[in-house]
Amino acid sequence: MKKSVIIQMAKGVVFAYLISGISLVLLAFLMFQWDVPEGVVRGGIIFAYVFSCFLSGMVVSANHEGRRYLWGLAMGMLYYLILFAGSMIFNRAVFTQIPGIFPALFLCAFGGMLGGMLQAGRK
Repeated sequence: MKKSVIIQMAKGVVFAYLISGISLVLLAFLMFQWDVPEGVVRGGIIFAYVFSCFLSGMVVSANHEGRRYLWGLAMGMLYYLILFAGSMIFNRAVFTQIPGIFPALFLCAFGGMLGGMLQAGRK
């Protein structure tokens, strides 16, 4: 891999986690101000995952020619792998929640790939 590809992927991951952080802080503020149901909180967390992967997939795939959907998919997978590794380090009970692991992987990968697909039509 070229050094520039690694730097672009690192920038994309930092951008994705910055967007996630902003989304989750906004969600926390909404929870603080109002009595938000648990379903809305879960939906907000899922939205933060998908939206940040979507935007980072668009950003990273914009710098590549051809197969941009694969760059977006790679971005979503990298985001998920870092999220999963952090969850394993800080919360060892993550393996008791196995049913939630695969949908999150699918959503992150799909969000990044969708961002890459929408970027594919641009020159």
